[in-house]
Amino acid sequence: MLNKININLKNTVLVAMSGGVDSSTTAALLKRQGYSVIGITMRLTDAEDGDVYSDRSCCSVEMASRARRVCDMLGIPHYVVDFRGAFQKEVKDNFYEQYLIGKTPNPCVRCNTYIKWKPLVQKKNSLSVEFIATGHYARCLKNNETGHYELHRGKDYWKDQSYFLWGLTAEQLSYTLFPLGELTKKEVREIAHTLELPTADVKESYEICFISDNNYRRYVGHRMLIEQRLPSSGNILTGTGEFIAAHTGIHQFTIGQRHKLGIAVGKPVYVTEINPITNTVVIGNYDDLLSNSLIAESVNWINGIPGEPEFEATVKVRYRDPGHPARLKPLGEDRVAVYFSESARSVTPGQSAVFYSGDRLLGGGVITKKNV
Repeated sequence: MLNKININLKNTVLVAMSGGVDSSTTAALLKRQGYSVIGITMRLTDAEDGDVYSDRSCCSVEMASRARRVCDMLGIPHYVVDFRGAFQKEVKDNFYEQYLIGKTPNPCVRCNTYIKWKPLVQKKNSLSVEFIATGHYARCLKNNETGHYELHRGKDYWKDQSYFLWGLTAEQLSYTLFPLGELTKKEVREIAHTLELPTADVKESYEICFISDNNYRRYVGHRMLIEQRLPSSGNILTGTGEFIAAHTGIHQFTIGQRHKLGIAVGKPVYVTEINPITNTVVIGNYDDLLSNSLIAESVNWINGIPGEPEFEATVKVRYRDPGHPARLKPLGEDRVAVYFSESARSVTPGQSAVFYSGDRLLGGGVITKKNV
């Protein structure tokens, strides 16, 4: 049991270890810096679940085995903790239900907020351990003027993962370590090779971790079949209301989708709107994907609302989005209206809108409406 480890808890860090090169290098670097390190691998799902997991997925048995080999090599304890219940409720169930109502969820954001921090922090507190750490490419900086802990982009802009961490609080950041924040992915690989870590050459997975083939339509459809839940059919229409075709469920569509629409109209068309009340899918041309504003809810401000009644920020509406200058108007503590200086493309309900001031992440929320 973890509470029987004989270590100096005041200099101890729990490292979330997936079995990949990033978390392995994180553990190795912290040990070299003098911390007492405990490797924690989260058991998130069952091997007998409906999907066959990739050996590069953080959910896989193989990745957990790799994490243990790294810990054995580093001479640090390794434990597997059972977070299956929380992962099922907060990530998998949410993912499934959101698609059924025509939204496009971001499971990585929810996993970081409700799994990689919340239960891990509870474990940290129960053990009176001082820190937790992950292999995210992000930076936690203390503002000497305010005394607050802030979340900033990682040095490697292409790899930066701060976007997925908008749900964290300043308190959580105060005991969180991001050893890779000042490194590039190339540098991390080089360090892993220098240290001869067994995960040095493990390739990255860009899949949804609990869907090995990344086919969310198949995953949602399979679960509907198991639950004997019939999809709600509806119509595909143009923006002017012209009938194009029938469809067999809005869970098969997402904003910006061009392929696998099941229609042929002689020109490229895109999904521009999904109405869960009427089960209607609206299609249009590329410019119809533009939005001049959005509403985000369930907003988290890491260091409090930056300004009222409104303030300027750069807003990302998806992970690889370069960001858009915008004016933000808070609508209470957990809701905000965003007005873009220039229209943003493919604003998608269910995805995250994340707010930056330079490299500093101010907060974020879940998009519920485009074009206020």
